[in-house]
Amino acid sequence: MLLLKLLLVPGLVAVVTLAVRRWGPAVGGWLAGLPVVAGPVLVFYAIEQGTVFAAQAAHATLAGLIATVAFAVAYARGSVRLPWYGCVALGWSAFTATILVLYVLQPPLVPSLVSLVAATVLGRRALPTVGASVAGRKDPPCGNETGANPRGDLPIRLVAAAALVLVLTGLAERLGATLSGLLNAFPVLTTIIAAFTHAQRGRAAMVIFLNGYLQAVVGFAFFCVVMALALNPLGLAPALTAALAVQLAAHGFLLWTTSRFSPVSG
Repeated sequence: MLLLKLLLVPGLVAVVTLAVRRWGPAVGGWLAGLPVVAGPVLVFYAIEQGTVFAAQAAHATLAGLIATVAFAVAYARGSVRLPWYGCVALGWSAFTATILVLYVLQPPLVPSLVSLVAATVLGRRALPTVGASVAGRKDPPCGNETGANPRGDLPIRLVAAAALVLVLTGLAERLGATLSGLLNAFPVLTTIIAAFTHAQRGRAAMVIFLNGYLQAVVGFAFFCVVMALALNPLGLAPALTAALAVQLAAHGFLLWTTSRFSPVSG
């Protein structure tokens, strides 16, 4: 199980990272909207803590996604004046404040879903504007404007992802299902890609990435809904299969309705 934790999530993060470098930040945002980190963590919760715990955590993860929207908006708005590390601090502060509110309120499943959808719509409108020429441009093959990726770039991303999985699953019993689920929504992959994109390719590319993420995170929400509803009565394997099917269907529908990645309108 430890080996799986150390290999599965970092492997998925590596795939998304390479996809961003190959196809650009807009596609990367959509891929980051997949349950790359939180999905496997919920599976580990089900295996180690039981399906009741995991179902409650999935519900809380859904609510926690509202905090990831707060992170994305705070990061993007802060980038107008702050460097990437200042934006990370601002985004994490917004995430933490929102998580504290959600932990107190503990909204039911349906209000959590409705609130998340509303947050993504409002969040996209709050993003800074980028020009059409920038939004339509693919990233250079090497991954940044200078033609060379920083050394240690990918390993840092993989270590950060593995560390989050180990911490969350290791502390799950002490934290409880609700707090474990809320923290499972921590935007580790979103932070990593946003910060590296910001530092390596500039603010416009980062905003495009976050715009794509906010569009795609609704599909992630449906994954959490199915896991929350199906884990207890069906068990892990059927619930996970159904959740992934619904997630991919939602992603496909969103991609179909968005025929091309358009520039962000602020």
